[in-house]
Amino acid sequence: MSSLNLNQSLFQVIILFVLIFSSCGNEKKEVIEQVIRPVKYGEVIMSGDILNETFSGSAQSSKESKMSFKVGGTITKINVHVGDQVKRGELIAKVDQTDYSVQYQQSLANMKSVETQIQSAKSQLVNSKATYERIEKLYENNSVSISEFEQAKSGFELAEAAHNASLAQANASKKQVESAQNQVKYSNLLAPFSGIITSLNVEENELVGSGSPIATISAITDPEILVGIPEIFISKVNKNQEVQITFSALNNQGFSGSVYEVGYSSMGGSTYPVTIRIQSPSMEIRPGMAADVKFRFNDEEVKSERLVAPASAIGEDSNGHFVFSLEKVEENFLVQKKNVQIGNLTTEGFEILNGLSKGELVATAGLSTLLNGMKVRLMN
Repeated sequence: MSSLNLNQSLFQVIILFVLIFSSCGNEKKEVIEQVIRPVKYGEVIMSGDILNETFSGSAQSSKESKMSFKVGGTITKINVHVGDQVKRGELIAKVDQTDYSVQYQQSLANMKSVETQIQSAKSQLVNSKATYERIEKLYENNSVSISEFEQAKSGFELAEAAHNASLAQANASKKQVESAQNQVKYSNLLAPFSGIITSLNVEENELVGSGSPIATISAITDPEILVGIPEIFISKVNKNQEVQITFSALNNQGFSGSVYEVGYSSMGGSTYPVTIRIQSPSMEIRPGMAADVKFRFNDEEVKSERLVAPASAIGEDSNGHFVFSLEKVEENFLVQKKNVQIGNLTTEGFEILNGLSKGELVATAGLSTLLNGMKVRLMN
């Protein structure tokens, strides 16, 4: 009897374990089925159609300045913090101006001394001129000797030369005063335009030299987008060309913009810098924010229509070239590996000679990780 009960208990325990493991397996299966991978995609189009291409970029200030002192010294005051909004001419920082003030006072004293010398030289010039004119008339009437006439003339010429020299010295002294005054003025670092302090590189009591970066100021208004354009598209980018801009940090809020500058030299590699001006920008746009810029291209040079697929969608294995086509299945897409025959590489992508049709969606990234029959969703 006890043996029968023991067998029944053992059987119940086995059944319980089977149910538990079966339940866990179903839960794992449900979790796995719920994980649907997002993929980047492109569309197979006819060459000559309007082509939309999106490139990554980042926001930057339309005007930025790395501020520095024109004179060296010890920083006695820093009047701003990072993030502060300042107006043009507002004090940013100042260095100890004691030595510069002393030089300014010395140059003022020297200029006053020179002014005194000018008055003395002018007085001597007036007297020597009067003497020379009087002796000259007497000499014409043979009332004085030639030696007296030459002496009066020489005295007048010396006085005139001394007066001119004092005037020149006064001019130099005036410039020294202006220079010393500028040194005092340069000890105050002022904002060159209204904006926001984006970086601060020094602290008070720090010794800095002339030209050393102290702070960076960026303009608040008119932000720009710097985007790198691949070499196969750069010839199609023109100044004033309209584009669409989105910022992921701003919940993909959209803005209109236009091309402001098209770089002639590459940024390194095979991309070229293009600057975009934003129309009606938001105050929430800050330098460094990532942006996506959508361009619309139309290949006017194409004489006949050709079927093309994005270059990044083309893979190659032992069987030749292939793509992963994305077929709509309910709310998601099913990956289908298709062999294709390709032709020339165009600005839109590879020419497709066989294997695809217009309007098909194809995966454009992570081809090595995709499998035939895999269920995926499209990445926005």
